[in-house]
Amino acid sequence: MLVLLIKKLLARVPHAGRCMSVIVAVFSSAAMIYFGYKFFSSGKVEFANAFTGAGAVLASCVSALVAYRSIKIIEEGQKPYPYPYIDTKSRHGLSLLKLRNAGGSAAHRIFLEWSFGEPVLKQGSGNEAKVINFANDECRAISVLMPGEEHATLLGVHHWLADKISKLDNELKGHVIFHDVRGVRYREPFFIDTSFFQWAIADDTELLKAHYAVTQIPQQLEKVVKELQKISKARQV
Repeated sequence: MLVLLIKKLLARVPHAGRCMSVIVAVFSSAAMIYFGYKFFSSGKVEFANAFTGAGAVLASCVSALVAYRSIKIIEEGQKPYPYPYIDTKSRHGLSLLKLRNAGGSAAHRIFLEWSFGEPVLKQGSGNEAKVINFANDECRAISVLMPGEEHATLLGVHHWLADKISKLDNELKGHVIFHDVRGVRYREPFFIDTSFFQWAIADDTELLKAHYAVTQIPQQLEKVVKELQKISKARQV
């Protein structure tokens, strides 16, 4: 409990620092207005010195706010960002559901929380539709995803999946639940766009087909060798 409390306090330090800088900046501005008015009305040097001091404090507060903003931008860039999507490019003729960490740091204990329940979009052995059982809850959560790393599950062939998606009543959306390295829990919304099934080409290049053809070369060579062996034996007889 003590460790978790310390982590939460450290996570709130930048926010508390920004609030303090804003408060000090407001009081510094008020002090500058007050001492500036006193100096112009009385002409005393001590009011001018106080005005200058308040201005220096205000300048330091503005610098601190800029620094906190820069830190915030850097933190956002380093934040983990796991996101699900349907991939039709990695496997020839097959569609995959992938969960990829597009952020700058590792994401831990990642799972999906679907808004309308787990979609029935996984192709069974008899072409029947099954529930996508992929990081559906905390018990099935992915333990860790490093930056750029992804996990995937097979959905089915393109035309089968496109037909099932066209008959869906609900959108494929929900929330991704995950933790960062400090143990802070995030709940980010996601929406899987499936409109490309209506107009896009599943295989926009012949590269996957060419790779598949290359993998068939050893098998074809084995067949050629067997046929040559048969011909050789027939001639010997």
